[in-house]
Amino acid sequence: MIESSVLGRRGFLGLGLGAAAIAAAGCGTNPGGGAGPEKKPPFTSPAHTETPRLEGAIVSKEAGVPIGYETLPAELIKTVDAPPGTGGPMTHVHVTWGAPVPPLDRNPWWRGLNERLNVDFQMTTIPYAEYEAKFATLLAGGDLPDVVQLMNLAACAKACRQGAFADLSDVLGGDGILEYKNLSNIRPDQWKASAIDGRIYGVPIDIPAVQTQYRLRRDWAEKLGFNEDPKNAEELAEVLAAMSKGNPEPGRKVFGGGGYSFTSTIGTVANAMFRVPNNWRLEGEKLIHAYETPEYEQAVTWAANLFKAGGLHPDTLALGANSAKDLELITTGQVGLCSISAQNWYFPNAYSEAVKASGGGLSPFIPPGHDGSVEPQFVRSSGSYGINAISAKVAEDKERLAEILRVFNYRRAPFGSEEWYYLKYGAPGDYYEPRPAGTDGEPKMIEGTTLETDRGALNYGLGPQAWIFEGVDECIKINEQMAATAEPDPTQGLTSETQERRDPQLKLLQQDFVNRIVVGERPMTDLKEFLNQWRSQGGDQIRTELETALKERPA
Repeated sequence: MIESSVLGRRGFLGLGLGAAAIAAAGCGTNPGGGAGPEKKPPFTSPAHTETPRLEGAIVSKEAGVPIGYETLPAELIKTVDAPPGTGGPMTHVHVTWGAPVPPLDRNPWWRGLNERLNVDFQMTTIPYAEYEAKFATLLAGGDLPDVVQLMNLAACAKACRQGAFADLSDVLGGDGILEYKNLSNIRPDQWKASAIDGRIYGVPIDIPAVQTQYRLRRDWAEKLGFNEDPKNAEELAEVLAAMSKGNPEPGRKVFGGGGYSFTSTIGTVANAMFRVPNNWRLEGEKLIHAYETPEYEQAVTWAANLFKAGGLHPDTLALGANSAKDLELITTGQVGLCSISAQNWYFPNAYSEAVKASGGGLSPFIPPGHDGSVEPQFVRSSGSYGINAISAKVAEDKERLAEILRVFNYRRAPFGSEEWYYLKYGAPGDYYEPRPAGTDGEPKMIEGTTLETDRGALNYGLGPQAWIFEGVDECIKINEQMAATAEPDPTQGLTSETQERRDPQLKLLQQDFVNRIVVGERPMTDLKEFLNQWRSQGGDQIRTELETALKERPA
């Protein structure tokens, strides 16, 4: 994909900060945007301790691939000796993708969390699609909650530079983090990638290095005479076109590929096969944007030829702009090549049901290199889906700061711990039947209970990645292969003031040119004009600012 973060660097226009939001607590350089506060030295990396390895652990050799278990061990470990809180309220703001959780008086999971934390845990959720606007409003109000989830956005970095959130570098750096042992399981690369101007402004939200697993309807391919996996981009296009035209599911229409955008399945597969850079490529001290590379042109050409050959859904652009509709093609069994987050193929849900309905025909697939002689190149995440930041004003009270970090420590408890077990399953008897002593495996769910609804976003933001499901060995092996050829964005963690202002317009420019090229509404020669306009409307200035920030970034 062209964006290395999950949300990308979508800018804010006219960000206002209230007086409390610019209280002096933390500062840093200001890449690409004029004079900033006095520069501080880079943080000392927090001491790292390995996540506990319990019996049956499947541990990858690739950093960022989650630890896996086929089952839950019989004996749980304990990582927190006493409730971390002091009995008062603790306010959080987090992103959500679902409905709000039921209120406290109808939510046993929430009440149990309060009891175990010894706090009055108060959560405000922001729908994913509204995060940017709501975040600006939150800052403008001036009176921040205790904890705010910050995304990988220029506006969030700007708020940290202007003192809205506490600089935790001196508290968590070096051996300081050992006061919060579960937080010390966070990898050094995650602290570095989530830092702002070389300083720690929050605890990273753990995500895998590679989040996606692709799947291909091999049963359809075999019906159509393709008995071996495609070995290059041309062969993959041939298979997908045949799926759309060859009627592998008599009685209903199916398609090789669904929606097109450069963050959709088809877009990311094209980028991977042709080794399109993850946002930017660094050549010496010069940044080359993905749009400017021959690999990008090759990927666009491949997608355009696939559409022309009938290999994509006729409404591919509309689906590419509406991920929910695009995902419906998976659950209704109408698409041959698709992708979701790796673990979601294995959990009990609509996607695993789609796998079952296919008789296993919808099976894991790693796209080939474009010519069969080179490896594909996937996008490596920063390992962090944003950070849990603490209000600078709140952090002035050192005891209060320590309490919040102790709560973080509880909520970051590792797989197989008593704390993790509650966060995952709730109290025995509320949602799941108690496990008999000495029995391994997951507890049995009590019919009619609503754990997922009750827990919702209350449990989001600090839990470590660990995969526990049948088939985890397969999932890890595939994720490991993809991670081995995945590349990070060299500008990860840096921001540009011009990008903050111009990014929405530049995205629309890209969509107007590239998307229309793919569906044949523009000639391929228009890609050159797109590059000229992208550079003149902000791309070149963004490059200059990021190159400056790269030179200033602490080693």
